Amino acid sequence: MAEVRLTLEEYEALRRMITSERESEGATLAASEKPKRRRKNKKLGKALKQANSQLRLKNGSLRKGKTQGDVMKLAHRLMKKM
Repeated sequence: MAEVRLTLEEYEALRRMITSERESEGATLAASEKPKRRRKNKKLGKALKQANSQLRLKNGSLRKGKTQGDVMKLAHRLMKKM
């Protein structure tokens, strides 16, 4: 194998290039960044509880013909009234 010698400037330039490629791929950023925290919408939470109580049975399953989309639609309507 051939022997390769780099100056300090060449070596540091090579290291910078390697780290910038890794960051552009998202390898180092994905591991270090935490997910952003979001503020909760308290009105929507209350509306969801109310909508779930209206559209679900005692055992927790949805009423016949109702979907989770129906629950969310009702919750948003209730939230507007609050």
